[in-house]
Amino acid sequence: MKLIRPKEEYLPQYREAVHEDIKYRPHVAGIFSDPNKVIAYASNLEKGIDLPPGYVKATTFWLIDGEKFIGQIGIRHQLTPALLQFGGHIGYEVRWSESGKGYGTKMLQMALPFCRSDLGLDRVLITCDEDNLASRRVIEKNGGIFENQVINHLARGRVKTRRYWISL
Repeated sequence: MKLIRPKEEYLPQYREAVHEDIKYRPHVAGIFSDPNKVIAYASNLEKGIDLPPGYVKATTFWLIDGEKFIGQIGIRHQLTPALLQFGGHIGYEVRWSESGKGYGTKMLQMALPFCRSDLGLDRVLITCDEDNLASRRVIEKNGGIFENQVINHLARGRVKTRRYWISL
């Protein structure tokens, strides 16, 4: 298994993952982007080019197992007041067909050294919806310490958000 920055050779599998999300998770907001723009978008995010309002620099990695695209993890380089409440430093998603196999836990574990060594962070904030038990387990297995729960008012409505810190 390896974490890589988005690459052209994995785009067909990335497209498959997007279609899986559309088919099997139609009511869940995913982090997968438009496959036709994802590589340029990830590069621009990391360089801080054309950031949408409220966005910060972020590095995107894809988890590859063998030659298969498994999932994506995005690491925000800093926190804004909004990201302190919802989003945190890290967001991740495992493609639907690979969910429940421990990939989320492994992907987060593999990404944490980058946060320390490349970004100089001593700790990272990760948030998840209160009812997202799978994400809670991923965070807790990686040393996440629950700080509190907050209410966020998002486009999808009122959301109870759990906030965790992982010391690096």
